[in-house]
Amino acid sequence: MVDHIFHRRPSKSAQNIVHAYSCDTLNSAFSYPQQRDKDDVHSISAAPNHEKNQQQEERGQWGNKAEFVLSCISLSVGLGNVWRFPYLAYVNGGGAFLIPYICVLFLVGKPMYFLEIALGQYYSQGPVKIWKRIVPVAKGVGVAQVLASLFVAIYYVVIMAWTMYYFWSTLIAACKGEPVPWATFCDNEWAHKPTCIHPGKGENAAEHALTITGYHIPVVMFTNLTSAMSSKMVSSSQQYFDRYVLMKYDKATNSAHSLSNLGAINTEMLGCLAATWVIVFLSLVKGVKSSGKVVYVTSSMPFVVLIILLIRGATLTNAVDGILYFVVPKFDKILSIQTWRAAAEQMFFSLSVAFGSLTMLGSYNKFNNNCYQDALIVSVLDSATSVTAGLAMFSVLGFLAGERGVGVENVIASGPGLAFVTFPEALNQMPVPHLWAILFFIMLFTLGLGSEIGLLENFLTYLFDTFPSWRPKKPYVVGIICTACFLLGIMFITQGGVDLFDIFNEYSGGYSVLFAATLEIICVMWIYGMKRFLNNLREMLGKPGEVSYYWRCAWSALSPVTLLFILVVSLVSYKTLNESSHGHFPLWADAIGWILAGIGILQFPAWAVYVFINTKGDTWKEKFIRSIWPDDRSAPPTPPPQNFNLHTLPRDAFPNENAITDIPISFANYGFQDERTF
Repeated sequence: MVDHIFHRRPSKSAQNIVHAYSCDTLNSAFSYPQQRDKDDVHSISAAPNHEKNQQQEERGQWGNKAEFVLSCISLSVGLGNVWRFPYLAYVNGGGAFLIPYICVLFLVGKPMYFLEIALGQYYSQGPVKIWKRIVPVAKGVGVAQVLASLFVAIYYVVIMAWTMYYFWSTLIAACKGEPVPWATFCDNEWAHKPTCIHPGKGENAAEHALTITGYHIPVVMFTNLTSAMSSKMVSSSQQYFDRYVLMKYDKATNSAHSLSNLGAINTEMLGCLAATWVIVFLSLVKGVKSSGKVVYVTSSMPFVVLIILLIRGATLTNAVDGILYFVVPKFDKILSIQTWRAAAEQMFFSLSVAFGSLTMLGSYNKFNNNCYQDALIVSVLDSATSVTAGLAMFSVLGFLAGERGVGVENVIASGPGLAFVTFPEALNQMPVPHLWAILFFIMLFTLGLGSEIGLLENFLTYLFDTFPSWRPKKPYVVGIICTACFLLGIMFITQGGVDLFDIFNEYSGGYSVLFAATLEIICVMWIYGMKRFLNNLREMLGKPGEVSYYWRCAWSALSPVTLLFILVVSLVSYKTLNESSHGHFPLWADAIGWILAGIGILQFPAWAVYVFINTKGDTWKEKFIRSIWPDDRSAPPTPPPQNFNLHTLPRDAFPNENAITDIPISFANYGFQDERTF
């Protein structure tokens, strides 16, 4: 494209042109991203300054730096830190899980966290539109990330609805002067009394069985309890969650609803789901200006409550046993590939990397914001929160293990059961259980709200970047999106909907995000180029942009290789839902899951073909080169000859043609190694 620009000899007319302006005009001629003044916080492209300001104002910015940092904290510190991280730690050998987690955090988590925020801040674009400025053919990576955010947002809000249900049921019980509802559920008409265990009643299952129905059973009848004991004993808090909150079982029976028999809609949960979406809508309706204010609460509340719970848990009997299980590693588990894969999955889920949300949050930053410092602060706080939640949780688990006379490894339940079963049961043992329970569920709701805002704002940013004319109608667009997500979420609150929830939880944010993360780091570092990215950092941050060799090595080699390894191992060690979930899922459940994952995975080849076909070029080779070259540079520039004629540039490139002169230009930023004077 640029060969025809360099074939004529230079003109000697005009003698004085400002060097800085000449660089800008050449940037415009080559269609390079214009060098932006660090003091011009609204600079985005080569448009006039007033147009830049107008565009950025329309798009929105954070009110101040604190709102951005707190939004990142609110996005990253979520429910996964409270129930998922402690569960994975306990399943994978307690302290042994911390070693792989820390390794993956430093090899992949921190580098990608900084990378995504920096790219969003530099180009002021969302996670999809930004690829036109980086590697156009990889647009599908951004689309896959946005879709993953949307899928997770649809089912993630269901957890918030469960939390709201617990909050109101606890508050109503407190107002009536009744015990917390899960404490006495064994006496409820919905309970399956032959297998229901009252909390804190004895040290073994046989003694619990004596109080199953509330009747006194003489000791001589122990031999007659064989049939009852042959069934799996379930705590009252577990039955309350399964039978009353989820309504998975028919009243007082073991007849369970499933994916093949979804049953009726839980009307009380429907109300909680609707109320939750109203809160999300109100948080999003005014964009980052309103959501930025919400995060002052959503980001700080969890830390306060977790510290309170940690202090309270540490004072419980046998709490030390649980803490020791958490911090003392079982070294045989470190060599297990499952431990490393679990650590990687937790890193993605916890830090929210590869979902596009961090790119979106960074895009609302001022150009010269110190995102390097922000990335370090948030990633450290996220890890600290996980460890704090682990200590708080395991102190409670040690207490429960001592109460039941079992090991810590036999107390905890997987998935959402950790937060909605184990912790409520432990809170019932504390003084003033209603107060502790209300604080705990407020914390869970704020954790979920912060993450939900980030996930959904990511999708909305994609819509408004794609259709700028929709911005003035944002309240209506947000309302339509929230309503649609609410209607889709109704399937999760049917009696068998928890199985659909498990499918979405397993697949929608799993393999598709892992594929997207691997392709993202490869495309940015190996195609866009680490050198160009480092130049972007220096332009934005100045001296802080001079990053150490740790970041350079991680971006160029360690992160891509680690992600490729995790991806291959994940596929090789793949297990169906039946193999990992007690075998109650039909075979076609995995087909649903792979459809969800495939929607994201197929975005990359689909958009790559689309971009390639629509790229201008006379030959396949030329089309290929242009498709991988950033949109701001139509094709890789070839080194010009020693004589360069500025008169061949477009006439509107210079305000005064007579001002053209010999210009010393450094082509280092454009891929050349030397300076040439024309």
